[in-house]
Amino acid sequence: MFLINFNFIKPIDEVNSFTELHREYVSNLYKTGLFIFGGSKDPRNGGVVIANSNSEKELCDILEKDPLIIQKVAEYSLTKFTPLMSIEKLDFLLSK
Repeated sequence: MFLINFNFIKPIDEVNSFTELHREYVSNLYKTGLFIFGGSKDPRNGGVVIANSNSEKELCDILEKDPLIIQKVAEYSLTKFTPLMSIEKLDFLLSK
């Protein structure tokens, strides 16, 4: 599993030009179950996503197709982690 940390590297007005395309792109990733949940940072200088993937390369290939990355208004970093604790409803995500 990965924590994806998006950081905006351009002014927010420029980022906003591509936000709708970004949301359309990632909506399919949520439907497939690759992205579990995510949202904007507060203050709005990027976003955070939890991704259900074991392959850093596969995840990077997918993220490089995100409109925010293609348009060079955001960059991302990945942190791989092993989920060990959660609320009961999310126990299915835990490593056994």
